[in-house]
Amino acid sequence: MKKRSLVMAAVLTLTVAGCGADPDPAADTVRRDRTPSPSGDPAAGLRRPWAVDRIEPRARCPVTVKTVRPDPGLGPLLGDGVAGPVGLQAGGVLEFVDPVAGSWTDQSWGGQKVLWAVDPAVTAPVLVRGRQLNGPGELAFNDPAVPELLLLPGKDTSSNAEGWRDYPGFTRLRGPGCYAYQVDTATETFTIVFRAVGPSISATVR
Repeated sequence: MKKRSLVMAAVLTLTVAGCGADPDPAADTVRRDRTPSPSGDPAAGLRRPWAVDRIEPRARCPVTVKTVRPDPGLGPLLGDGVAGPVGLQAGGVLEFVDPVAGSWTDQSWGGQKVLWAVDPAVTAPVLVRGRQLNGPGELAFNDPAVPELLLLPGKDTSSNAEGWRDYPGFTRLRGPGCYAYQVDTATETFTIVFRAVGPSISATVR
C-alpha cells in the first residue's frame, strides 16, 4: 500500500511539472500580438522585396511606355498604376542634370524634378524606391537625397480636393542607365522602368 502511494505521488508531481512547462497556446498568442513594431516605421509593412531583377549591362531596357492622364490638372503619368511620376519625357526618358546646374544642397547627386501623383482612392501611405537595373547604380529622392519616398495622405500639395494628390520633388541619380521605380501600396506592388540620360557623377560631396 505504501509503495502504491509513492507511485501515485510521483505521477501527480510529473503531471503538474508538465503543465508548467507547456504554456497555454492562447496565452502565447496574446503575448506575440502585444509585441510592438520594432521601429514604428510607417513604411515597414510596405518595404517588400524587389519585384524586378537586374538585367545584363548591354540588355535592352524594358522601358515603361504607357502613359495616362487621369487628372487634367496634371501632366501625363508614366505607367497606369494608382501612383506614378509626372515629368519624364516621351518614351520613358528622364534627362537629369549635374548637381551644380541643379543648385542642390546635396551636391553628390545629379537629378531632375519629378512630381509624384497618387489616386485619391488610395487612403494609405505609398512607398516609392528605385535602383539601376543594368548596373549597380543607386536612385534617391529630394534634397538632401534620401533612399525612399513615402507619400502620405494629407501631406500633398494638391489644390483640388477631389483630384489626384501631387507630391513635387526630385529624382536623384549619379549616372545614366536603365532604372526602375518600385511602388509599394497596402495592396499591391508594381514597377515603372525608365531610361536615365545624363552625366556620371562622383559620390564625393563637393
